[in-house]
Amino acid sequence: MASNRGGNRLKYQVEQAIKRINYIGQSKKELKKTGAETGIHSITQVKHTLSVGQNFATWIKEQGVRDLYQLKRSHYRDYVAHMQEKGVSNGHLINIETNLRLLQKGMHNISLDKGFEGRVWIPKTRLINTANREKPQDRSYSAEELKGFREKLSTNAKVGADLQQAFGLRLREVSNTKVAHIVEKDGKLFWRASEDKLAFNTAQGVTKAGRGRISPCRPEFEARVRDLIQGKEKDAYLSLVRYNTLKSAYNRAGVKGSHSFRHTYAREILKSELKQRGIETEGREVIQRMLENRAAGYRKDHTITKEERPLYKEVVQVMDKVQEYLGHGEGRIDLAEVYLKGI
Repeated sequence: MASNRGGNRLKYQVEQAIKRINYIGQSKKELKKTGAETGIHSITQVKHTLSVGQNFATWIKEQGVRDLYQLKRSHYRDYVAHMQEKGVSNGHLINIETNLRLLQKGMHNISLDKGFEGRVWIPKTRLINTANREKPQDRSYSAEELKGFREKLSTNAKVGADLQQAFGLRLREVSNTKVAHIVEKDGKLFWRASEDKLAFNTAQGVTKAGRGRISPCRPEFEARVRDLIQGKEKDAYLSLVRYNTLKSAYNRAGVKGSHSFRHTYAREILKSELKQRGIETEGREVIQRMLENRAAGYRKDHTITKEERPLYKEVVQVMDKVQEYLGHGEGRIDLAEVYLKGI
């Protein structure tokens, strides 16, 4: 933790407030069942709240505030307006409001702990309507469209496109993939990023947040991948061009963002996983109902009958497995809405 000396008092107070509601390791679901307080339950959320809080602290210091506990609703409103004027997206503004509300919660609890009146300096109603958050778009392509895009790419750029389709990789992951990231098990190929920072196939600097991951290769791309790794050293990069060059090549070819290939991978792998379990048709129907429930504001299992429960649970397991291949967490129905809708 930072010292409160040298003019860092505001940032120190931000850190202490976040620390007060740090419940990492405790299940939010279980806490809610007991009626206990919830707060921050993930390292990622801690980082986000700390980042927003520190940026806010820098701004309010410029407004003459020297103590976090002097804040008023006007500071909150003025800061959101300031960020709007800077041209940030509605999605980012919504995230700022969410994290400042967590900051207030921590401050409120600290005040109560010390026997003082609770601190409330944020309006009950959000300033930015969450319904205005930019909606993610389905960017998957048909086989014919993908073939057309690939033909417009250079030989080196084709490597990136093929690896993304084969393993569902992010563009930055593709540009940092080495031969060592391709592993074989039981005759099948996988892309594996290790949490060992010293390994040739390390996830450090490759995956998002350096998290380890294993993604299976789509069968139709195995021969292509084997050709790419043939005769190369383990520490050799598979893509001869880096991130920015690949991104530019995609743009020239008309690809609507590199995630298009990840979307296509997700759909194809999902169909394959459902088919292997013999539930492709009914499984796809359940997924559509889940997404329709979300769109209507209901729980994802709304309308799922008792008889359908075993099928529903199996479908959720498959969806979570596909999200895991992509490097996402479990139960991310918000991401499923983008990656899996309309399969």
